[in-house]
Parts: sequence; C-alpha cells; structure tokens
Amino acid sequence: LFKKPPKWVMAAEIVQTTRLYARCVAKIQPLWIESLGAHLVKRTYSGPHWEEEKARVAAFEKVLLFGLEIVPRRTVHYGPVDPKLSRELFIHHALVEGEFHTRARFFEHNLGLRDEVEALEAKSRERNLLAEAERRFTFYDKRLPADVYSGELFEAWLKKAERENPKLLFMTLDDLLREGSGAALVTLDKFPPALPLGAGSDSRVPLSYHLEPGHPDDGVTATVPLEGLNQLTAPKAEWLVPGLLKEKITALIRSLPKQYRVRFVPAPVFAERVAESLPPGAENGPLLEILSATLAGLTGVAVPVSEWRPETLPEHLRMNFAVVDRKGTRLAAGRELDKLKAGLRVQLKQALATLPDKKFNRDGITEWDFGDLPEHVEVKHAGLAIVAYPALADPPGAGGAPPAGAGLRLFESPESARASMRGGLRRLYLCQVRDELAFQVKNLPGLDRIASRFAVLGKRDQLRDTLSLLIADRAFLADDDPDQVRSETVFRRRLDPGWSRLGAAAHEVAGLVDEILAAYHPVALELGDARAPSRLPAAWQDAMADIRSQLAALLPAGFLTTVAFDRLRHFPRYLGAVRIRLQKLRDGGPGTLSRDQKHAAHVVPHWLAYLERAAARAADGIDDPELDRFRWMIEEFRVSSFAQELGTAEPVSAKRLSEQWTRVRP
Repeated sequence: LFKKPPKWVMAAEIVQTTRLYARCVAKIQPLWIESLGAHLVKRTYSGPHWEEEKARVAAFEKVLLFGLEIVPRRTVHYGPVDPKLSRELFIHHALVEGEFHTRARFFEHNLGLRDEVEALEAKSRERNLLAEAERRFTFYDKRLPADVYSGELFEAWLKKAERENPKLLFMTLDDLLREGSGAALVTLDKFPPALPLGAGSDSRVPLSYHLEPGHPDDGVTATVPLEGLNQLTAPKAEWLVPGLLKEKITALIRSLPKQYRVRFVPAPVFAERVAESLPPGAENGPLLEILSATLAGLTGVAVPVSEWRPETLPEHLRMNFAVVDRKGTRLAAGRELDKLKAGLRVQLKQALATLPDKKFNRDGITEWDFGDLPEHVEVKHAGLAIVAYPALADPPGAGGAPPAGAGLRLFESPESARASMRGGLRRLYLCQVRDELAFQVKNLPGLDRIASRFAVLGKRDQLRDTLSLLIADRAFLADDDPDQVRSETVFRRRLDPGWSRLGAAAHEVAGLVDEILAAYHPVALELGDARAPSRLPAAWQDAMADIRSQLAALLPAGFLTTVAFDRLRHFPRYLGAVRIRLQKLRDGGPGTLSRDQKHAAHVVPHWLAYLERAAARAADGIDDPELDRFRWMIEEFRVSSFAQELGTAEPVSAKRLSEQWTRVRP
C-alpha cells in the first residue's frame, strides 16, 4: 500500500527506528470500526429538528473512536436518543403548529378552530386573539404519554386512546382564544355570514372578512354571482355590518368640515349615541341622510348630506364586492357598485340569457305556450333568488338565416326587457300568419325594384324577412304598447284584427321602404359606389367623411327593424338632405365649400360627442332615451343646416342641442 496509500489503514505493529513504520498493513473502511467496535466509539448529537415528511425529530450524529472521526455528520432519528426533547418538539411542530400529515378527526377539527379564530381577528380587526403557543402546548402535553415522540408512535397511541375517549384531543374555541381578548364581542348578529343586500325576497349575499390593510379585499367582501349583480342595492351596502357601524359613523363624523365636526366631540361617543338611536329599518335607507336626521334629532345640529365625505373612509369601512362566474372564478371586484354594474353589464346580460332555466330561456317558439308572462321573476341560482325580467326576443338565426321562431329571455332590467319585447312579439305574430305574410310580400307592388335598391344593404332573403317583420309590426302592434301583451289572451285578441290589416300594412310598409331606398340609392352612387366612382374633388373629403359617418349610423345592418316605424318616416327627408348637400357641393360656386364647412363646424362637434357617448352606453348596455332624442335632434339640425328648404319636424338649433345634451346621462 506504500505507493498508493488509502485514507484508512490498520497495521499489525508499529516500529520506530529512524522513521515510523507500520507493518502488515491492510486497507479498512471507517464504518467497519463503528460496527465492530461499537463499545469503544463515542457518539455526539447536534441540531435536533422536526422532519415533517417523516413525522419525527432528527439530529446530526458524529461518531468518534479515540478522537478519530469515524462518521463526521449524518442525520438520525433523535427520538430514542432524547425522548423528552423529541416529544416536546413533536407536540410543538406536529400538533401546535399543524406540521403533521394525518387524517385524525381531532386534527381537522382543531385546524378548523384556528381558521375560526383568524376569522374572528378579521372581523374584530385585532391580530392577537389566538392564544399563545405555550397554552396550546400545555393542552397536548397533559394528554400525551411520555413515550410518544413521533408520528408513528402517536398514531398507534391515538388509535387505542380514542376507543376510551373519542374527543380526547378535541379543542374548544376557548382553548385557542387568548384570555381577555375581545372575541366575545364578535357575534353572528354583529358580523353575519350573509346579508340581504339584493332586491329579491331571499337574496342573501355571503360575506367574508379579511384583515390585511392595503390588500384589495381588506374588510368585508360580499361575493355575488354575476347573474345577481344587478339586484344589489348601494344603500343597503352602505351600512356595512352592525359590528363595524360605530367605527364607520365615527370615521364619517371625523370627515366633516370643522364647523360641524367640533359639534360632535368626542366622535366615538356621538357615534355610539347615533347607532343606538337609529330608527327600525334604517338599514334599508340611505346612510348619510339617516345620519344627518338622527344627529339633528339628538343635538339640533343639521348637517347637510353634501357635507359628509364618505370617499375619505378607510377601505375596510366600505363594502367590497366580488363578482364571480358559475365556476366561482372572480370576474371583477371593487367598492364602487355602480362602476361594477356598468363594467359587467354586457356579461350580465349574456349570463342571464343563458341561465339554466327551461321556462324563460328557450328558442324556436311558434305558439304562445308559456302561460302569462310576469313583469319580473325570482330565479334561484347559486343560493340567491335573482330578480330578472322576462320578455320575448327575436334571436339571430343560424348561418344568417331568419330564426325559426321567437325566443324567451331573462333580462337585467325592465328597460332592456321592454326593448326586446317588440321584436319577439312581431316574430311570434309572424309565425302565426307566415303563409299570409309570404303571400303579401311576394305580391308587394314594386318588389323587384325594392330588392334591386336593397342589394347595397343586404341579400334578398334578408329583405323578405325584414318586410315580413315590418308588416307584422304594423298589423298587430302599431296602436298599443307591446309591453301590454303579456298573456296568451291578449296576444290572441289581436290576431283577427291584425289579420284584417295585413294588406293595408303591407302597402304602407312597401311604400315607406321603397321611398327610403329610393332616397338612399342616388346618395350611395354619389358617394362612390362600386358602380359609379365618386365625382367629387379631394378638397371635399372632410365633408365626405362626415356624410359617410352620418349614413353609417343612419342605416346600419337591420335598421329597418331596429328603428321605430314613426322615425323611419323621416328617413327620406334625412337622405334627401344628404343628397341636396352633395348637389350643392358638386354644382355650387367657389363659396360653396366654405359654407358647407361653416355649417359642419356647428354640426360635427355635437355629432362626435354623440358618437362617443353612444359607444360608451352601448358597451355598458345602457339605454338612455335622452341620448336617443339628442341623436335625432342632430339629424333635424343637419336638415336645417344643409337643406333648409326641406323643413324640420321640430324647432332645432345649436342652443337647443346644447340644452338637450345637459339632460343626457354622463
């Protein structure tokens, strides 16, 4: 071994001459020494620690033989070495801290109690309700035998112990609560798990509590399914929960301007007096108005509602709303309920239209076979009674073809249901007299001419369906509010009189549609239809862009059935004004362009404002009658500006437009 000595050798003898020699040498492994000379080695331990996966206490072992390091460091089970310390570490890590994998019922129960304590902390806004670790350690220390220091031994002992006392290791809430804590003040009536925040008779919205200042969910969060969002009311949510009401009133008093604030010092005392003096049912009314009235009754000091500053409140004193879909995925959250509703209005409409409700969400209806149609219904979904508004609808057909029948849908508001009702009714009436309508359309005077002019807007099949719907509308729905037709009796009462009006309605519809298309056809050619290139110079492109924008909004796809018939009567005049404007541009003298630009300067700002607001309202799914009126006033203003000789249906001016704009929803 001299030329390549190993790390460990054993010699039969050691000889000391001029040098030290080892004779009869053999290579050995250090571990052989540990097993053969176990009575001679010395073992030391360091770093005892908990191993969660193995559910035991481990330590680092070092093995020495006469000072020689046989094993420098290895991990060993420390329980048999030091049962007392191992037991303490087992209790602390496995049972007190919960670092233990077990299916024992007591373990899940006690962890659930810890969750309850954390919930109490979130509700009371205190972080130190959980009893100190020593107290929880003592609970287990009194019950576990001295020889239980690992998960394996514990499971074996527990199996026998629970035969005599199944609840031996079950804690109570008192075992986990710190002595002298304010947990007793956290009661279900002050911090309920749900609140009736909706309009339905059984619309209780689940609440959750979170304690983490700066976190988006800090405070109280009401979790509502998307379908139930529209029924939540802001006044009820302003009251938050009873357990936080005094703190909220205190913060509101402190938010007042100084001349009012100094009259209510100290604020917490007055907040408590106000909370105790609130009238029954106050939580159903507006918080700030009731606070002002209550303070005035208590002190004689009248605080105007406008002086309160709720926007200065800490986030946890304002209700947080979390909107989730049917899978429980959060779609949006925030503390401004109106903004949430506006931002999710389109998704809400789609969600209601696809609710798994066989009665109020169906297609292909050709007969009134669904009974009386109530103005509103309560649909049970996700534990809530969702208030929705049923109405007939005219659903899109497959592949662009006309639908086989009407549809029945649930809507988020009475306005949206009313807007859909007319289209669904005329589709259903069409199904009742389909053959007669087909005959009337086929024999309309000038049908080929109408179809030829309609070609720039759509296909011949679309024209037939559109004409059929318009005739059905004029025959069955022209005289009354369609929303009044909500029963089979009323629906059928209109059939015979409407049937007798089909011929007259067909001629009325054909005449108006022909007139509209006749007015539009030359305009389309003038603007540069594929069959007739534009003959206008490049200098007039601003005017052309304005006209194209006007026509795109005036004649979108399906405009004949989406615009009220009485409004369609004005379309020939609107289109005639466009044609006159184009003629003046083409045939006028040098000053024509400047005059057109002058008129456009008065019209276009109103038009652009309308387009922007209309796009926002469409994205939110909001119907604003005042915006609609503003839109048609602009059309009349265009006639007044560019073709005054045609006259207007009502007095109109830039000033009147500005006044009308103030009535439009912001």
